[in-house]
Amino acid sequence: MQSVSAIAHRGYSKAAPENTLPAFGKAIELRADFMECDVRRTKDGQLIVVHDKTVDRTTNGKGLVADMTMDELRQLDAGSWFGPEFAGERLPTFEEVLDLAKGQIVLLIEIKEEGTEDQVVEMIKSRDMSREVMLCSFHYKVGVRLPTLDRDIPFSPIIHIPEPVGPEEAVRLADEAASANGAVWAVNYQAINPALIEAANSANMLIESWTVDKEEDMRRLVEMGIDVIGSNDVELLIKVLGEMGVRQTG
Repeated sequence: MQSVSAIAHRGYSKAAPENTLPAFGKAIELRADFMECDVRRTKDGQLIVVHDKTVDRTTNGKGLVADMTMDELRQLDAGSWFGPEFAGERLPTFEEVLDLAKGQIVLLIEIKEEGTEDQVVEMIKSRDMSREVMLCSFHYKVGVRLPTLDRDIPFSPIIHIPEPVGPEEAVRLADEAASANGAVWAVNYQAINPALIEAANSANMLIESWTVDKEEDMRRLVEMGIDVIGSNDVELLIKVLGEMGVRQTG
């Protein structure tokens, strides 16, 4: 029986501001298989959950995350841009997201900046959560280093491919991802084709498609044999997987 896992991308980010506690709480309520968050380091060396390099798009502030202290970042309004009911919502600390996820859902943590993985892993281990998380990154060196930090935490290499590739290139790319200790290879949905799926599985990796918000794309990918799908609309994704009779893993 085919098995497809559902990832709540930045939480249930269609229903609440991305990378906030309400979005993560809604993902847990929906019983997604994973919820994904993005981690960056502040000016004073702490870890905050936010996607962009700057706070401009998702808060009422302006500037680089790396140029602001945790206190400065926590004073920003990270909810009003999405809707008035979320006014005053704060950017969550990485600790807050870990504590929310613990015992509830597998947390997929995107390392935005190479070099923060040591601190991320230290916080995971301090909560005995190594088997409740997965790290992912465009920086493959994170995956290469991860076994020296914690052998229990799996790694998901991420790649953006401009267009679908043929079998030979698919094998080359998959082998490169696998060499970074890849467990789940994450590829933008526009590039997913049977050659990539076969190459990933042949390299002993599952393959994830990101970020899929349209029902027709979800159905097409399931029919193609995808293993994992990430979506901003995880409620729709779970509904589609149920209708298609594919069992979620978790």
